[in-house]
Amino acid sequence: MSEEKDNKFQAGTANDLSQGPAKNRGCTDPICIFILFAAWGMFVAVTIAGLADGDPYKLYLPRDYSGAYCDAEKNWNGGPNLKGFTKLSYTMNATSTTDTIVKQLVCSTYAQDILTSGKYGTALLAVGDATDKYLCDCCLSPCAKCEGSLIVGGDLTGPGAAQSTMSGKMGDLTGASNPGDLFSPAGANSDKFTNMWLEATKYFNSVCLTDCNSDFESMNVSTDSRQWAYTMAEDNGLKSVWDTLKANGPPAMKDIIKDQFTFKALPTSLCPYPASKCIPMPGVQFSELTQGYCSFEMANDVKNAVGNAAGDAFAILGGESVEKGSTETFGTWCGDFMTSIDSFIVVSICSFVISLIFMVLLRCCVGVCVWLAVFLVFLFLCLGGGASWVKSFQCAGSSIFETSQGAAVATAISASNSASNAYNGNAPADETLTGNGADYTGVQYRTKSGLLCIAWGTTNTSAAKYTVPPYTNLKKNYCRNPYLAGDQYPAATIWCYTNDEEIKWQECTPIGTIRPICKMGYSVPSEQQRKALEIIGYVLWGMAGLYLILVCCLTNRIRLAISVNKVAATFVAHTPRIVLVPIVQALIGVLWVLAWAASVSFLVSQVPDGYTPKGAYETYAEAYGTETVPGKCTDKWPTGGVYKDEDNCLLLNSTSLTYACWKCAPPRYVFDARFAGSFFVFLWNNALNIAIGQCIIAGAVGVWFFTPNEEKGRRPAIKTAIWNVFRYHLGS
Repeated sequence: MSEEKDNKFQAGTANDLSQGPAKNRGCTDPICIFILFAAWGMFVAVTIAGLADGDPYKLYLPRDYSGAYCDAEKNWNGGPNLKGFTKLSYTMNATSTTDTIVKQLVCSTYAQDILTSGKYGTALLAVGDATDKYLCDCCLSPCAKCEGSLIVGGDLTGPGAAQSTMSGKMGDLTGASNPGDLFSPAGANSDKFTNMWLEATKYFNSVCLTDCNSDFESMNVSTDSRQWAYTMAEDNGLKSVWDTLKANGPPAMKDIIKDQFTFKALPTSLCPYPASKCIPMPGVQFSELTQGYCSFEMANDVKNAVGNAAGDAFAILGGESVEKGSTETFGTWCGDFMTSIDSFIVVSICSFVISLIFMVLLRCCVGVCVWLAVFLVFLFLCLGGGASWVKSFQCAGSSIFETSQGAAVATAISASNSASNAYNGNAPADETLTGNGADYTGVQYRTKSGLLCIAWGTTNTSAAKYTVPPYTNLKKNYCRNPYLAGDQYPAATIWCYTNDEEIKWQECTPIGTIRPICKMGYSVPSEQQRKALEIIGYVLWGMAGLYLILVCCLTNRIRLAISVNKVAATFVAHTPRIVLVPIVQALIGVLWVLAWAASVSFLVSQVPDGYTPKGAYETYAEAYGTETVPGKCTDKWPTGGVYKDEDNCLLLNSTSLTYACWKCAPPRYVFDARFAGSFFVFLWNNALNIAIGQCIIAGAVGVWFFTPNEEKGRRPAIKTAIWNVFRYHLGS
């Protein structure tokens, strides 16, 4: 009988289960295999198409203010040839930087006299609309576009004041003065440019250069440096006034505009943009931060003027502002992945090692591990509820440990006193405490931290002087607040002396008072928040109780799970190579992710030529949009950028001289139907990889389970499982 039982499932017998319980195996769901092959074919076709037109470098190459890629020969919409210009650096945005200074000159009393009165010859503006428009654009008269007079740094009443002021302020910007003066509060520009680092994107253009160190020194050694005479943008309401002063103003005004508003610009060999975009910012240098990107540094002249600490702070603020303003999500993701791939590998290896250790522990003490985990969950719920409950009445200046200790002591004393009264048949003492506790008659004999009180009047102690009389209401070692009518500094509440050498005396709380009296307020000031914490504590305790009930009800199932885990551990011990299955599975998964990422990088980098509008728009709001209405450049996702092309404004209306200077920059990437198909195959292959690994392990367990004990570990369970998966179950 025993021999028949042992041979019950062996090969060749009537109940042969050596290959598992299934018989007459056949392919399952073969049609799914053909669908999978079709999806793979689609993926290959899409990938080949992407390889023809895509450019993964666009996902991380630096881009300038207009969205053109550094080191790219061809850019969107006839953009500049930036081949060889590999560094993204920053130059002065001359228009934004000089805006306030220009308005100070154009809107000054001196300019107003030239334009509207005959003080310096014939008035240059006709009385009527032209004069009214000028006064409105300068906010010299109340009009709808102004909230009040412009704050531009003071009025200029005549040519002398205009010459000296413009010479000082523009000298700082054009490099004629010491660069340190630009950022010094004592300079001509006061502290205007001290605060510009908080909005560095306003005062700098991001441009592609050959080197991060392209500054005024680069121009001094160059033979083909350029100059740029300041010109207002076409859409600036004061442009016609500026041009009038420049062409027809008195000699003093012409000289100011000619001499003070001319900038030196980097040569085209260093900066392949119009001269207006290639003006270095005085006192600012750059060093390479990472491949292709430059970071701010302050010149020594600036540090000497404002101090090393302030100079370093300016550089940090500027870098943070530019970084915040130019962040592009997908590119950031790619960069984060590339910089953290080593951490990913380390975490993967550590996870594998930890899993092996866990399997060893599972083999040796699975029952202990499971019950310990069950207990820890219950413990965490209890502790979490307790911490939340204690936090709801934690006093300010007291740690949560001290508060917990006090609450625990108060609870223990209250429970002990109640049990003692019930056992002895005594009525509970009156524990009422009012005011400072002078009339307290309760029987509390421990301090708030649990120290035992010593009796009043105990000789050779500090309590010896407290006797009856002169003090009243003293009894045994019960907490009291004894003081006489003439005492100037009585205690705030009841207290007692202790036998602790370090803590000679300490305050008490009446028996039954679990929550402390917080004389300095609570750690959580809001009463609503304290109430919420209290409720959360009760909820967590309730969950702990419910969890304990469920554990008690499901004890048999937990034991069954432990038994199953023991069997699994035995299977791993007999078939140790099974641990290679998840390792191989993980490697295949990583290789597939890398292959798919390489493929999809070609797809998403193909931004269609017509995706981004190529026109120009009159206002920033029209191009970028508002909080509620998307703009022409941002009405689809992914969105591109918006920039102002002041050198190539488009005339919209010749009568009203309306110009459009705002243009769109394309995004780095787009997601289209091809990406959707590729992503679908990516998810399907991931699921297939996971399912194959699970099925191989399950099949190996099945083969091992039905193998006679004396043959366990010798029969090729994994090999059989792999054959069964790919021969019969790949479709399902």
